[in-house]
Amino acid sequence: MALEAVKNASEPKPDPVEKEEPAQKAAPSEAPKPKAVTPSPPAETGVTGGAGPAVIRGRHRRIFWSFLIAVVLPFAVFASYLWGVARDQYVSSLSFSVRTENAQSALDLLGGVSSMIGSSPTNDVDILEQFVESQDLVGYMEERYNVSQAFSIGWPEDFMFAYDPEGTLEDLHKYWNRNVRISTDSGLITLSVRSYDPELSREISLAVYEAGETLVNQLSQEARDDATRHTREDLHRAEERLKTAREEMTQFRLATRIVDPMATLQAEIGILSSLQAQMAETLVQRELRLLTARETDPRLIELNKKIEALQRQIDLEQGKFANTDASSAGKDYATLFSQYERLAAERKFAEESYRAAMVAHDVALMEAKKNSRYLAMHVKPTVAQKSLYPDRPVQLAVTGLFLLIIWAVGLLIYYSIRDRR
Repeated sequence: MALEAVKNASEPKPDPVEKEEPAQKAAPSEAPKPKAVTPSPPAETGVTGGAGPAVIRGRHRRIFWSFLIAVVLPFAVFASYLWGVARDQYVSSLSFSVRTENAQSALDLLGGVSSMIGSSPTNDVDILEQFVESQDLVGYMEERYNVSQAFSIGWPEDFMFAYDPEGTLEDLHKYWNRNVRISTDSGLITLSVRSYDPELSREISLAVYEAGETLVNQLSQEARDDATRHTREDLHRAEERLKTAREEMTQFRLATRIVDPMATLQAEIGILSSLQAQMAETLVQRELRLLTARETDPRLIELNKKIEALQRQIDLEQGKFANTDASSAGKDYATLFSQYERLAAERKFAEESYRAAMVAHDVALMEAKKNSRYLAMHVKPTVAQKSLYPDRPVQLAVTGLFLLIIWAVGLLIYYSIRDRR
């Protein structure tokens, strides 16, 4: 039916003037009357009718009120909160790096050659970054500096940006990671602390730096102890061995009452040689007396007694060198000198071992010192003069954008569901 109506409308209609011509021809006697001019109808374009005037409907009002409630009202409330309630926060930043000091050898030091190579091992930087963000450091800072009080100055008015002082350590840890930021770039570490008091921000940043410095020193000490542990144990054993050898030597001297067996032996050899010389001289005198005197001659008897005394003394001195008496075993000079040589060799070996262990320990200490790490501060923290947080224009713009997106998405979802019904 609609197609037929369109076709009828498109076909040309007969001119009404042409229909009146037969009537005029039928009455020629009548005077012709002027023709009435009728306006021609507008050309058909295929459109049934034009657009009417815009009318505000109910759905338009609903969209408008939803925009006011979901976008404009929260935007205005958040703006009033940012400029009317939120307190200014101040940032204090510092920059430092982990450096490694390379100690030179003794020859380089004597030659006056020294260098300081600053390097930042990746593992040390990662360790510091995790340490600053750890709950352990937060607990330490809370116990020593009471950082929760510095973070909760704006509470409860500024409930969005301030810390709730009644929160747990886990809550303080989350707030800490939002306000204490650490970043690394090519070995350089930048630490920034944000709080309501510029002086407190500076103090907290310095406290974090000192805690990191203590951690690095502890790691360096542990690495040094690990590198020198074996040499230190060897040096301790060498010290104990040398101490034992010296004590045994002291006990030997106290037992034998001989300080230097070599000197005593030489003295005994001198005494024996002197006795033997006197014995030879006395024997010569006795032989001369036998040529001119009898056996009963008192002078010959005296020489015989002197010979007997010298022989007993010579036997006694010779017995000191090699005593075969079982009751006096171990008291002869041969045995004592053997013990002394053993103790002297043990002491000498202990001294050499101690000297070698000391050199090895010094070398290990030198090698460990090459890996000695420390923190070097490049940019010191200052007291902030201007508040940087909260960044009100940026936060308000981002909030407005999100509100607008959420409202538009919600509106599209609502009408798509409604049209499906």
